[in-house]
Amino acid sequence: MRTYELYSIKEPFWTHYGARPEMIAGLLKEYKHKEHVYYKEIEKQVRYITNLVPVLEVREYLRDGFAGLPRFRVFMRGSLLVCQQNGSEAALCMNDHLMILHANGPYKIEHLVLKLLATYDSRYFITNS
Repeated sequence: MRTYELYSIKEPFWTHYGARPEMIAGLLKEYKHKEHVYYKEIEKQVRYITNLVPVLEVREYLRDGFAGLPRFRVFMRGSLLVCQQNGSEAALCMNDHLMILHANGPYKIEHLVLKLLATYDSRYFITNS
């Protein structure tokens, strides 16, 4: 299983740090370690530079994006979206400032989910878990 974390970075920070992704990656790496001495401060920084995930809008956008594609099965429940096709599966879980994509099987379906998300908002910063 492959897992990706997607953060929507606010425009001023994306413009300023977009050419230096290692700075954002370093902050997000420290944010993953909850035992970090300065975790509360790091959490505030991550919440400050990231947008809230508009769950309903993203769900509708992805549903419409998958609607025209043959042999895709899409299930939605709350903030969870599951897509299936020919033995591959992708599950997108949406939280306040973070989306987590879990994928199994061939890369086609996760590539399609990431491509649809990139057309929705091009300022997603993606990390592997």
